[in-house]
Amino acid sequence: MSPPRAILLDAAGTLIEPAEPVATVYARHFAAAGHEVEEGRIRQAFGEVFKASPPPDYPLQDDGHAAERAWWQRLVRETAERCGLPRNVAESGALFDSLFDHYAQGTAWRVFPDVEPVLSSLREEPGLELAVVSNFDNRLHRILMDLRLADWFCPIVTSADACSRKPDSGIFHHALDHLGLWPSEVVHIGDSATADLAGAENVGIRAFLLDRPRVTLCDALEWIRTGAPRK
Repeated sequence: MSPPRAILLDAAGTLIEPAEPVATVYARHFAAAGHEVEEGRIRQAFGEVFKASPPPDYPLQDDGHAAERAWWQRLVRETAERCGLPRNVAESGALFDSLFDHYAQGTAWRVFPDVEPVLSSLREEPGLELAVVSNFDNRLHRILMDLRLADWFCPIVTSADACSRKPDSGIFHHALDHLGLWPSEVVHIGDSATADLAGAENVGIRAFLLDRPRVTLCDALEWIRTGAPRK
């Protein structure tokens, strides 16, 4: 394939992951609110709610970040309710704020070990630009700064910025407009077959699907440089 002029990368699952299991964090915050819940129960409830949740209602809110925040607030409430927390606790702004603020910190996340070596290799390519395209709210900007990753990328496009979530085309076009490039001139790398692979290819962007730990950014780098068959 012809060399791309820019690489778009997903964030969570591609560059970073939670430093602790989500169920562990939720259990700790539920306990602080006075309710001990088994992590297995939280894991199941969170997974079910997350999978069934529709995209944020962007037109209903003042901006994209507010829509994303409202989306997470509903997810926390419904997860807590499924775990048997009383309604007044599940709907508590304090419970939601504690969880939302936790994941706003760089310490709540860790960088995959292959990220910086691969980014360093890509930076050696003359004229190649790197950007983030992620289904995330505005917390991502601070997280990437805390983790010393932000300076690698321009732009960092979140679904809150674009008021569009992958696999919808809007978020990809938002990034392309910022870069001033055509879909055929960029490559997208991510870990979701629906959001990243199908979403990008539906816009005409070549895409590489990660499947950690079997398929990593090192494999994506080889694919970009050699045109090797996609994993």
